Amino acid sequence: MNPTTIKKIGIIGAGVAGIGAARLLTQAGFECEIFEKGDRVGGVWSSGYHTYGLQTPRSLYEVPDYPMPDAYPRVPSGAELQGYIENYAKDFKVYDKILFNHEINRLEQNKDGGWQVHFTDAKEGSSAVKAFDFVVVASGIYFDPYIPELPGKQQFKGQILHSSQYVNPSSVTGRQVVVVGFGKSALDVAGDAAKFAKQVTLVYRKAHWPIPMDVLDFLDVRRIYLTRLACAFLPLYQRPEIWIKTLHSRLPWLVNGFWRLTESIIKFQYPLKACGVLPDEAFEIDIFNLDFLPRTEVYRLMKQGKILNRQSQIKAFTEEGVVLENGEQIDCDVVIFGTGYKSNYDFLPAAFKASQEDDGVYLYRHIIHPELPDMAFIGRAATFSNSLTSHLASVWLVNLLKGKFQLPSREYMLAEIEAVKQWKRSFMPAISSRATVIKLHMVHFHDDLLRDMGINPYRKKNRFLELVSHYQPADYREVFSELDKH
Repeated sequence: MNPTTIKKIGIIGAGVAGIGAARLLTQAGFECEIFEKGDRVGGVWSSGYHTYGLQTPRSLYEVPDYPMPDAYPRVPSGAELQGYIENYAKDFKVYDKILFNHEINRLEQNKDGGWQVHFTDAKEGSSAVKAFDFVVVASGIYFDPYIPELPGKQQFKGQILHSSQYVNPSSVTGRQVVVVGFGKSALDVAGDAAKFAKQVTLVYRKAHWPIPMDVLDFLDVRRIYLTRLACAFLPLYQRPEIWIKTLHSRLPWLVNGFWRLTESIIKFQYPLKACGVLPDEAFEIDIFNLDFLPRTEVYRLMKQGKILNRQSQIKAFTEEGVVLENGEQIDCDVVIFGTGYKSNYDFLPAAFKASQEDDGVYLYRHIIHPELPDMAFIGRAATFSNSLTSHLASVWLVNLLKGKFQLPSREYMLAEIEAVKQWKRSFMPAISSRATVIKLHMVHFHDDLLRDMGINPYRKKNRFLELVSHYQPADYREVFSELDKH
C-alpha cells in the first residue's frame, strides 16, 4: 500500500460504519463512493422485526461529535436510528455519494494496486465495473438471515419465519408459536408474540445471562461495567497493564467475588431460576458469547407461563409442529427462528476466503488483512458501542492513509493476528464470530487504536476518574477535532 497514490476510495455498505468511514475519509480529502445493496441508509437499522430497536442507551451508540436528538427516548427504536444515520449522512454531505440498490458481485485486485469493483444496479438491471485505489468493506459481519435446514421442513403445514420477517403481530395472533433462540431478537419476538398468540414456546440450546440496563432498577449499568476498574476484573486482555496482572495473580478471590456478586444481583433482579433459564456458564465468560439487555417483561411472561421454555433443539418438523432433540413434540402453527444471520463472503477476494476458520476471519487490529493491503474492514469489531468502535477504526484508517503512521511488516501483522487468535481461544466461547468479538474489552481495544496514532488513550480529567468513570462516545470528541486540524 502506497498512501501517496490513494485518492479514490470505494466503500461497501451504507450502515453507520460505512457512513462514518465516508464522512471521515471525505473530510481528509479522499474521493469516496458508497455502494449500498438496499434502497436506504442504516444497515441493520433500515428494517427489522416488529418492535426492533437499540438495546442500549442512546448515548452509547451515538457518533462522538453528532449527538442524537434530545427528543429521542433513552432507548431509540430501529426507525429512529435509521433516521439518525440518514440525517448524519446528509449533514456531513455523504448522502449524495451513495449508490443505492447496487450489489457488489466481485472485487478484482489490480497487479499494480487498487481494485476493480464489479457490481449490479438492481434498479436498472445492469452490471458494470468501477476502479478504485482503495476499498473499505463496511458491510458488517452478517448479511443473510439464517434458518437451519431441518428434516421434514417441507411437510410442515404451518408457517416458518426468520425473526426479521416478523413485522406484524397478525402472523401470530391466536396461534401456537414456537420461537427458536435465546438472543435479543428471539426474546424480543417471543415477548411481543406472547401478547397476541395463543401460546408461545421458546426453544433454545443454551440460556445466557441478561444484562440489566439499570442495576437493581436504579443504577445505570454503564456506570459500573464500562469503567476501567470493572474491565480490570475481566479475563485478562491480550496485553494487560501491570496492575491488572497483579490484581489477578495476588487477589483472585476478589476477581471471582466481583463476578459472583454480579450474578447474585442479576438473579435477584430477574427470576432466572423460577423461569428455568439460569445459565450454566460464568457471567464473565458468557458475556463474550452473547450479550443482550432484555426487556424485563420477557421474564415476567415466562413466569406467568405465557412463554414456555424448552432447553433443547428442534430435531425435525412434522405436519403439525416440531420434534425436539429430547423427544418432546410440540404442535404449532408458526415457527420463528431468532437464529441470527450468516456471513456471505462471495464478493470478497480469495485471500480473505482462505483465511476463514471455524471462529471467523482474524484481521490485524480487526481492520487490515495482511494479504490485502489496499483494503480495510470497518465495523467488524463487536463491542458494546459498535458505532464508536467503527468510527475510531475509521479515524485510525484516515491517519494511516495520510501517512501519520505506517503498518508494521506483513510478518509482524501475521504474528499479531496469531497472538490475538490464541488469546481469544484461551477463554472466549467457541462461537462462529469469535474472531470479531471484543465486547467489554472495548476500552482496551480503543486504547490500542489511539496509541497506534500517537494519541493519548486516557480521555478523563484525572487518574481517579480514569479508573471509575464510565467511557462513552462523547469522551472521544476531541479525537475527531484533532483529526480535522490535520
